[in-house]
Amino acid sequence: MPEPLQAVTYADPAPTPVFQRFAVSNLPFEATLTRLKEAIQAEDLWLIHEINPQMLLERGGYRIHATRQLLFFHPRYMVRLLEKDPNALVEVPLKLIIMQMPDGSVTLRHPDVATAFARYKGLEALGIELEIICQRLMASVIAVSET
Repeated sequence: MPEPLQAVTYADPAPTPVFQRFAVSNLPFEATLTRLKEAIQAEDLWLIHEINPQMLLERGGYRIHATRQLLFFHPRYMVRLLEKDPNALVEVPLKLIIMQMPDGSVTLRHPDVATAFARYKGLEALGIELEIICQRLMASVIAVSET
């Protein structure tokens, strides 16, 4: 018989770090995830991978609330990045974290892309462009009501 999963107790959230962007979805977890995938596609971006930390932790004997990491990007941005500074390759793909919190709320986080790209010569404008896209992705689930 398998061992019971050990529930992970979440810490009280600290203030959002300045290098992250944060929002609370107006939708339940699965609807948030679906809407974000649709928004990524609508931005003509590629969903490169979906990581399921909930499943991975379960394999390790732990139980957490629903959590996903969406990795996304597009070759047209990669070309621009490589033409300016290949060192910035470490910043991509972009990542969006969706977490159901213990109180049932669904939170979204992503790194501050504009600040990350501004560290590289010639990539400030691309960073701002990608940050705006990330903000639109988040807005797709905070400015809606479930229908």
